[in-house]
Amino acid sequence: MTPMLEVRDLVVAYGAIEAVKGISLQVQAGDVVTLIGGNGAGKTTTLRTLSGLLRPVAGQVLFEGERIDRVPAHEIVRRGIAHSPEGRRIFPRMTIEENLELGAYSRRGKTAEIRDTIDRVYALFPMLGERRGQPAGTLSGGEQQMLAVGRALMSQPRLIMLDEPSMGLSPIMMQKIFSTLVELKGQGTTILLVEQNAQAALSLADRGYVIETGRIVLEDNGPALLGNELVRKAYLGEE
Repeated sequence: MTPMLEVRDLVVAYGAIEAVKGISLQVQAGDVVTLIGGNGAGKTTTLRTLSGLLRPVAGQVLFEGERIDRVPAHEIVRRGIAHSPEGRRIFPRMTIEENLELGAYSRRGKTAEIRDTIDRVYALFPMLGERRGQPAGTLSGGEQQMLAVGRALMSQPRLIMLDEPSMGLSPIMMQKIFSTLVELKGQGTTILLVEQNAQAALSLADRGYVIETGRIVLEDNGPALLGNELVRKAYLGEE
């Protein structure tokens, strides 16, 4: 089966410093795949490259069989990949609904379809619907994360990439975010997840990759990585 997303020997550098050193990975349609690793391992750089914000030095990125590693970021969104970045990056002075409408910029002119997608985001996150006219900057961190995920869903992606969706959230808000990911998975959404909470991420994942200093050092299905002694010591805080 041809993977939805395939990364082949990807190298990404900032000047003379290689942040990603020849990684390869695959994401099958309908799966949740997670990247785990410490700070500075290259996880965020990988997602930024897949979404067209960075250009690789070498390697290939294929989406549904076609190379996209030289395609502009806005075109990658049109092809079906959305990216919810680390730090949320919402527009604080704009309302919740205006932020969501911006997420649908690649679908300009399809007013009825966009309205339908906004309603589906509100069904997923009722709090956003209740406060749709409120400036996004007045939301809590967890509510802003819901908005960031909702905005990414507005382009109707076939693959959504989430970078640290639980960072800085309370346990209750983190649980809500992961409950939403479970719901999205149940709807058939393909997810590539970078997440500091390795336990939660691997519990959800069909497949996981462990990345250290720009290289993938381990890959397996989610349950196997959860049970892996090295992973448990390094990322789950177990002796």
